[in-house]
Order: sequence, then C-alpha cells, then structure tokens
Amino acid sequence: MSRSVERMDGLALLGSATLGPLPVVTPALLESRTEGEEGPGLSLRRLPAPSGHRGFEISDAAHRFRFELPVLSPEIAGEGTGVYSTSPEVALVHSPLRVEGAGSPPSGRPELLVLGNARALWADGLPFVRAVRELRSLYGSVPVLWAPRVALPHRVPFLTYLGVDVVDTTEARLLAAHGVYLDPTLGPRFPPPHRSERSCRCTFCASEERGALDGHAVVALRQAIVDATAAARSGRLRELVEARLVAEPALSEMLRHADRELGAQLEERTPVTATGSRNYVLLESHRRPEMVRFRSRFLERYHPPSSKTVLLLVPCSRTKPYRRSRSHRRFVSALEGMPAQGRVHVVSVSSPIGLVPRELEDVPPARHYDIPVTGDWEESERAYVRAGLAHLRSGGNYRSVVVHLDPQEYSFLASVLPPSETVTWTLGDDRTTTNEAIDALRSALARALEGETPVAGGPLAVVREELEAVAAVQFGADAARRLFAPPVRLSGRPWFQRVTDGENDLATWREERGLFHLTVAGARRLWPGPPLAVEVSPGVPLTGDLFVPGVRHADEQIRIGDSVVLVQDGHLAGVGEAALPGRLMSDLGHGLAVHVRHREHAPTDSPMTEQRSSLGPGPVV
Repeated sequence: MSRSVERMDGLALLGSATLGPLPVVTPALLESRTEGEEGPGLSLRRLPAPSGHRGFEISDAAHRFRFELPVLSPEIAGEGTGVYSTSPEVALVHSPLRVEGAGSPPSGRPELLVLGNARALWADGLPFVRAVRELRSLYGSVPVLWAPRVALPHRVPFLTYLGVDVVDTTEARLLAAHGVYLDPTLGPRFPPPHRSERSCRCTFCASEERGALDGHAVVALRQAIVDATAAARSGRLRELVEARLVAEPALSEMLRHADRELGAQLEERTPVTATGSRNYVLLESHRRPEMVRFRSRFLERYHPPSSKTVLLLVPCSRTKPYRRSRSHRRFVSALEGMPAQGRVHVVSVSSPIGLVPRELEDVPPARHYDIPVTGDWEESERAYVRAGLAHLRSGGNYRSVVVHLDPQEYSFLASVLPPSETVTWTLGDDRTTTNEAIDALRSALARALEGETPVAGGPLAVVREELEAVAAVQFGADAARRLFAPPVRLSGRPWFQRVTDGENDLATWREERGLFHLTVAGARRLWPGPPLAVEVSPGVPLTGDLFVPGVRHADEQIRIGDSVVLVQDGHLAGVGEAALPGRLMSDLGHGLAVHVRHREHAPTDSPMTEQRSSLGPGPVV
C-alpha cells in the first residue's frame, strides 16, 4: 500500500493513499449511490455477493476498488478473533478484538480497515475511542480506517481528529429520510427549521421538493470534510472539534475519553513548534496535547537556574510573550538599580498552563495561547500551579519568595506560601501596576536581595543558565549539560542567540521558535548516544532532505519540529528538523521525514561546513 502525509493534526493524516488502483485523498467521504448514478468525489455502491457476504465498490470517475465483507451473524461467522478478511487488502474488524500472541494482528497489514461495529461502539462512547486505539496499536498508521454509519456533519471534525480516514453518507441520509435536518453547528434538528431560518444556502435548502433534506445532508457532509481538512491544515482542528461539542453531549464525553485513552498518541502527533495564537476557551482546551506536554516537561525536565535565589511570582498577561506587556515592564522596573537583580527569578502564574519561568516564555505553547480572563480558577488549574510551585521550590536554590499577586484571586496559594520571614505578599488588592504596588514590590525585592551578591560572570552568565534550562526542556538535562559544557560563548541579541565554542556555532535560538536548532558541531557534543536521533539507511546520500524510505530507524520521542541528529553507519551524518514524528518515519512508506539543515563533511571540505560563527567569538560564559 502507498500512503503519504502532507499534514497531520490530532490523529488525522492529511495526504494520499491507495486502495488497490484507487487513489484516495484523506479525509474522504464515501457517497452512497446506486448503479449508474454519478456524482463528484468517491462513490460507494453495493455489489452482488455470495451468501453470507456483502459486496462493495468504492470508485471515482476512473478507478474501482471492489471487495467483500462477511455478514457477522452467529450462524455464519461464529466466534473468532474480531478480525475477518476475504482478501489481503481489506479487513473487517469488530472491537474489542481477541488477538492472541504478542499483540500482533492475525494477518498482514491490510490497505483498508473497516470498523464494522462502529455505530454500536459510538452509541456507548468509550468503546469507540478504545477501538481506535486498539486498531492503530495493532495495525499502525498506514491502513485507511473506515468507520461506517457514524458520520453526521457536526461529528466529522471529531472523527477526523481521531484519525478516521473515511466516512460515508449512510447515517445522514437515513436521518434525512425521517425528516431530520442536519445542522453542522447545532446538530440534528426535528422538526426541521423553515427554509428561511436555515443557515445553509445550498440549492436543496431553498427547495420544497421531496428529498431536499437528503440532498442537504450530502452537501453538509461534503462541506464538513472541507472544513475539517482546512482546520487541520492550519493546525486548528482541535479548536473546530471543541466548537462542535454543543451539538451533541456524546462528543464532549468522547473527547474526554480520547484525551485520556489516546493522550500519548495525540501528544506524539502534536508539533513542538507553533505560530500565531490559539484560543483556549473551554475546560476541554486545557487538556490539549501541547498544554499537557508543557506541564509534564516542566515537572520532568526543567530545573531552576542555580544562580536564582529569589523567586518572584507575578500574574501573566494577555500580551505574549509576557515580558513585552506593559504590566511586566512595570514589574521589571522595580529591580532597576539593584546590583544583584540577576538573582531574581521571574515566574508567571497562568491558566491553563500553570507556571511559566521567564526563560520559557517563548517555548510553545507559552507564547501562543489566549484565554478568557475572569479571575475564577478551576481546581485542576490550581493543582497545576501548586504542583509547579512545589517542583520549583524543591529543585531551586531560593532563599526567599516574593508574591506579587492579588491575594483574593490567588488565595489558593496562601496555604502553601503563608507570609513569613522568607515569603512576602506585596499586595492588598488586585491592582498590580499602580505606583503604590510597584513601590511595595521594590521594597520587598530590596529586602529579599539583602546580602546577595551579583551573579559571577554578570548578566551573560545568567543568560547562559537560562538557555541551558531551555535546552533541558527540549533535549533533556543530560544533553543540555553536554551542549553547554565549557568552553561556551554567546553571540547575538536577546531575540536571536548563537551558542558557540569560540570558533564554531553549536546551536542557534530564535524567540519566535522558542527552541534550539543544532549544528553539526553541537551534535558532536551530544555524541555518543544523542537524543532525538534518526538513523539513515546505509548508502542513502544526504544531498538534500531525508525522506521516509531513507530512514532505517528513528527515536520514538521525536516530534514534528524537533531538532534531530542524523546518524549513518554509526557516524554523525548531519542535523535537521523533523517533519514527522519518529514513529511515523518508520511506519510510513512515503513522504518527507527530515528537513536537513547541516551535513557532516570530510575534513578537506571548506571551513564553512563547521558552521563558523560570523558574529565574532563572543564573551566566555
């Protein structure tokens, strides 16, 4: 089978696949038609079949893919594994499967998986989500997954998000035959609204003819596929899913199940980089994979810079990154003139992300989210903050804490940060940027810094520690220590940093990306056993980007956007940026795997291959 991926969002794989000779662009809609009936897109027709089987044909204007599926009645099928196949290309699966052995499917990997009891599973909610997890765990991402008789226009974004590649018009047309109007936003409506009250402007909605609801149902499904595909291409499919939750309570229920049951798979497919801003409006948005990853990596990988001895807690801001906001510029002004101000660690408290140290403000999604601000905190949000605070205080060298937060809104921190000789609350109300508030902050920081000496090495030493903390979140603490082992120098500006060894660039950091790009010289520092490694097949020339057929093995921790190390024949071959998660680099048969940025060259090549810094050696830090 041939399958290539152009874009992914959630578990959706946007791209192309083949079913026998039939090309399929995913996600796809199968439109039920009779023999001789034509129309755009893919047609689904019934074919004659032997007793105990059903015949199907999926076709476009030029290609046909025909197959038979068994009718699963006890007299015919009996008990089995839950996997039934009449050809190597197609498998009918009924979840839960009863696969014996080491978790391997009873036959080879088919081109098409048909979840035969999808409608029954959907009615129960959780079993449908578990079925998707089960099938993808056993068969991988390559087979095209069809879930018959579950698609309605408002459900299409969620089905696409779960990685259902193909849906059909059957259920929608059956409801339409019973007089139900399918509203893509509000869900099924009965009795149907008057034509003048419908938001749809298709020709069927303007018609009084018999079958108008049926025609509208098909048009609405076509548009739903278009909308879901467009949202996925822009990385906003999850937002579209959340916007459709009002149409059916079961959608909200199953999204919660999906976040729990498929959380690891969803995180695996979520890029580590981002652009623009995303809206996090509902509680469901707090569980988005990128938010979960930021909080977990903060607790697992982040450690406060050792030079920081005063923890300053401040509220977040609507402006991202926070440091650019008027309020945060006012907070920082309270430190002006203090010799040991480098000892202060500014950490923002925010919903739904938890705690964001100043050095992580550009790490996605900290730079890319927007929320409604009400001052009301859910218990889950409070738990994120308390857990993050416990992590900071246990891993840091703080001697004192200054809390510049509204004591009413953040009262949930009073029990873990009661006022004492080492903990100072500066405010009596929610006005954080008035002259009186800034004066109180300045006084509290001056007391906290009494007896503190400036950081050895000055401000650049502080920047070095902060950059190493970012690298630890990205690569892990051990790799960050190796990357920043002396000698290390810094060149550049606050928005663009070059980490060098004095001659060669090791890594570069831009604020709009928030994460490092490695050079070959930097990758050498991570050798042997570099994190996020991609093994290139022997004999594959790295003259351009690396494609999936040239990948022998990839670290399963690799995410889209990661800076990866290329290894070939046991030697460092280059560095690049991942275009696929590591697991899919090995699973898929086609597509771009790595954007190659730098390659290792023979010693006789030009010194430019060493990525020599053009900004001068920079000060030693």
